[in-house]
Amino acid sequence: TDKTYYYTKDILYLQHEPLLAKFRDMSALLKKVARRAGRDEKPDAVRLYDERPRYRLDHLIRERYPTFPDALRDLDDALCLVHLFACVPSAKTILPERVANCVRLCKEFQAYVAHTHSLTKVFASIKGIYYQADVFGVPLIWLSPHQHRQDVPEDVDLRVLLTFLEFYEVLLQFVNFKLFSMARLR
Repeated sequence: TDKTYYYTKDILYLQHEPLLAKFRDMSALLKKVARRAGRDEKPDAVRLYDERPRYRLDHLIRERYPTFPDALRDLDDALCLVHLFACVPSAKTILPERVANCVRLCKEFQAYVAHTHSLTKVFASIKGIYYQADVFGVPLIWLSPHQHRQDVPEDVDLRVLLTFLEFYEVLLQFVNFKLFSMARLR
């Protein structure tokens, strides 16, 4: 079947999600920008686009991970994806700021692991280097690709990966902050 069914209570719950209101505002603004650009009012279109609404994902992190160990248990995928994007060259869809942020987050987490001597195992393979660290009793395993030029294949849908990356960046930022403050690092 090609249909997706939703419960009424789920739809009612999602109606009050603040992100949906921001997405509606962004959609309306993008229509205005396109209209202005079509009328050759480029400066107004650029000004409108620069004033687009910003959204934050902090509330989703607090909602999904009520305790810090919950966030740690779900950190494997986040570490793998952030390490992957730290090695990918910036392109049209992957902004250099995003790559630089991934590099920063990776270095922060690796600094914590090195400072606390949490690394338990390392394994080199064709895909990259697998690491295992024990952070507050939670075993974390992640893959860091080899440091040679990575080309993004044409058949990979980067929009989906970038959506996950956006969420994982916020998650790793939260975890790094908590780890650094618990270890009294700066």
